[in-house]
Amino acid sequence: MKGEAKKKKELARDMMYAAILAITLIMLSMLYLFNSFRETFIVMSVIPFSILGVLIGHQVMGLNLSMPSMIGALGLSGVVINDGIIMMTYLKKAKTLNDVFMRATKRFRPIVLTTITTLIGMSSLIFFPTGQAVIFQPIAIGLGFGLLWGTILNLIYLPVLYSISHKLKGDN
Repeated sequence: MKGEAKKKKELARDMMYAAILAITLIMLSMLYLFNSFRETFIVMSVIPFSILGVLIGHQVMGLNLSMPSMIGALGLSGVVINDGIIMMTYLKKAKTLNDVFMRATKRFRPIVLTTITTLIGMSSLIFFPTGQAVIFQPIAIGLGFGLLWGTILNLIYLPVLYSISHKLKGDN
């Protein structure tokens, strides 16, 4: 019992270090890409909110959070950031609220298509795990439901936050 508790503690510590390293590297790469702290933090703000999708997914599927769930949430951060980068690179050129709306609508299809194909691919593991695949179900639930919620955030929350932070006005 003590050995298992010790291993769990070590795994939790290693996961924390991995999460901090991943978030730092994501942030540095986006700072390089956007050349702006504001836009980097706007995109990064989607990560903590997408964790809500992980929690809802586990609640819906009737599973408790576990270490594999956290691994899925860590992987989720990279996937959600990719969609955020796609949206933000398009929003950067917007000068008015109408521009933001038009540019966000142009990114709707690619973001939704990548989300749908990923969810279809993971659906068998999420809903019908058999045999040894049961071990990976929490990872798939965390990634799938988190991606679903993160996509909604990237399509609605990101353009709204961008508009507010850049104090954009409608066409005059």
